[in-house]
Amino acid sequence: MIWVVASLILLFAVVVLVWPFLRPAEETRDHADQGLAVYRRQLEELALDVDRGAINRADAESMETEIKRRVLRLHRTADTTGTGAGGIKYWPVALILAIALPAISFALYADIGSPEKPSRPLAVRDLAAEQAARQAQDVSSLIQRLVNALKEQPDNLDGWVLLARTLSRMERYEEAAETYMKATVLAPTAVELYVGAGENYYFAAEGNISADAARAFETAAELDPQNPGVRYYLALRDAQEGDVQGALRKWISLYNESPADAPFMPVLASRIERTAEETGTDLAGLWARKDVPPASAGPSSDDVAAAADMSAEERQAMISSMVERLAARMEETPEYDGLMRLGQVYGTIGNYEKSADAYGRARALKPGDLAALEAEAFARIQAAGSDGVPPETAVELYRDVIAENPDNPRALWYLGVAAAAGGDNDAAIEYWTRLQEVTQAGSPVHLAAKEAIKSLSATDKN
Repeated sequence: MIWVVASLILLFAVVVLVWPFLRPAEETRDHADQGLAVYRRQLEELALDVDRGAINRADAESMETEIKRRVLRLHRTADTTGTGAGGIKYWPVALILAIALPAISFALYADIGSPEKPSRPLAVRDLAAEQAARQAQDVSSLIQRLVNALKEQPDNLDGWVLLARTLSRMERYEEAAETYMKATVLAPTAVELYVGAGENYYFAAEGNISADAARAFETAAELDPQNPGVRYYLALRDAQEGDVQGALRKWISLYNESPADAPFMPVLASRIERTAEETGTDLAGLWARKDVPPASAGPSSDDVAAAADMSAEERQAMISSMVERLAARMEETPEYDGLMRLGQVYGTIGNYEKSADAYGRARALKPGDLAALEAEAFARIQAAGSDGVPPETAVELYRDVIAENPDNPRALWYLGVAAAAGGDNDAAIEYWTRLQEVTQAGSPVHLAAKEAIKSLSATDKN
């Protein structure tokens, strides 16, 4: 009986090893590109969390080491699959593995696998694996501390986001997605939380847009239909459901409307080219391939691997230098796209005043631009703190947004909050009723509006 079980296990191992040599190289490379982009972002976020004091350096080191290990492993995998995988051309390699693996396995068992033989001595133990296990245990301890802290302070939005990011870094994607969704209870109009949830549901489903991922992205689309992440992933859902040409058109539109040095552009361009090749679509006249300036080009897999070897201080210095260069460039030659990126970067590192100022300067270059209007308004709210009442500057900006787009969910929410804070319950209920009408029933935003109306109605009765 034991030999039957051993044979089945061995057969499974052979299939796992042989399959990469028979699968299309493009599929493997696509997953590698996305994986490297995710790990690069995680390393940057980790450095920013340390700089903001959201996590101490000792705890960050364990997570940093684990991410480095995954980056380097994926980096080597990408290099290998780029030249070694690709279908029937490599069937001899697969055949050799299929024959050699069982032979080597039985030979090794005959030498060291006998149950009568003593345990291996300490000198030949896998100390590297044991060290990795200890580091994983350290990260698990950090996660547990975050969970315990949130039990005591469940309204700490930054804590929920930090926990979600930490879980995602450890590839606990399902838990990370659920944590992002819990955070939306505190910030029902925060687009980035829904995008974070959707991305993690996507990775949990091994590269498929699951029903949970789709719901998260659809809610984000209600709040900000122009968000690049939302547009990319909803187009990917279309492709997975069979509308590949429709998805390709959406990706091309996103590419044409995005700045050349946006961090997602290399992955997006690669996706467009591969999809066009698979469908036989001639891209001539549909898009203009953009050249990314050397100073702002997206990192290659070599760059990502090199960044993984940096210390937290070195990486933070690199990020600070990049922000300073962009800020200096916008002082000398201000332009809309650059100022919008600067506002986003400042927001990421928690400098909301400078973020709002950058968005305001972008708005001055494009008066009436809705993206700049809404971005500045939200940054003003973040800069004002967490007392829940939007500052008057943000309220005025959201009124301008509503004048151009009466169905803007985030503007409807915060104008309702401002009206309620000022004692105008009728206006608040009117804003939130409209918000319910323009959002999906059952979505966190819809439910938040429903609860807010219920709360005000109860107050009026009393």
